[in-house]
Amino acid sequence: MAIVRPAVTVAAKLIAPAVGSSAIPQSSFSNVHAVTRSDATALVNDRGILKPVVAGSPELPLLDVNFCGEGLPFGQTDVVSRWKHVFTLFRSSTSDLRKLRERADKFFPIIEPIMEKYDIPDDFRYIPMAESDLRPRAVSRAGAAGYWQLMPGTARGLGLKVGGRNDERFDAKKSTEAACKHLRDLYKQFGSWSLVAAAYNAGSGYVRNQLRHRKDSDYYSMTLPRETRYYLFRVLVYKEVMSRQDDYSSFLWPDSGLKTAYVHLPGRGLGQFS
Repeated sequence: MAIVRPAVTVAAKLIAPAVGSSAIPQSSFSNVHAVTRSDATALVNDRGILKPVVAGSPELPLLDVNFCGEGLPFGQTDVVSRWKHVFTLFRSSTSDLRKLRERADKFFPIIEPIMEKYDIPDDFRYIPMAESDLRPRAVSRAGAAGYWQLMPGTARGLGLKVGGRNDERFDAKKSTEAACKHLRDLYKQFGSWSLVAAAYNAGSGYVRNQLRHRKDSDYYSMTLPRETRYYLFRVLVYKEVMSRQDDYSSFLWPDSGLKTAYVHLPGRGLGQFS
């Protein structure tokens, strides 16, 4: 549970990590440097996978974004950079939003009463979006499965049956019950919902170790694996786009006819999302 691993492709066609496993070589925007130029360039992650970037991009509006009441500290340059980074990459996949909303309309009414039972904030509804694209049969190469992308060992430890024809990670109610138990336990340990999200991704042991070295550290200043540094930002992109899409419309759907730029790598063809 203390090892980061990417999960299945999500709505933004990016790979979101879940609880405890080893990394797999797929497209992941947490491994790309932040966008600082508006000219046509391409982002290349440390696995050599190209990312499309829009030339002449409009400026992303910095609104009052918060996770479970904890506001994003936009006064910190690195926070702004990470936020622009994930939103810029998300923009390439906005055509998937309609289908994602349709799945959310079915999924949210199932999980919300369970989250309320465990007193889990509403913002954690967006964790399964980042993890599985709300696809119930999602399975990663590392073996994480279901809406919440739980690893077999983690799921069994939370009381789920795993394996064979009866894998309860694929059951929306049972997997959400297990995930909420886990989230509530993490909150008892850390007392911060942003640190809970970090621990869900990187493992509670990793976060505890960081807090031993610096007790006043928070998610935004803590030394984290690269995947985890972007994890909460990815979740918040879904929250923002799903809850107030119109506030970002000028950035997501610019009217100036901008074209996506791709760069060719020899032997790899055009860089693009998988």
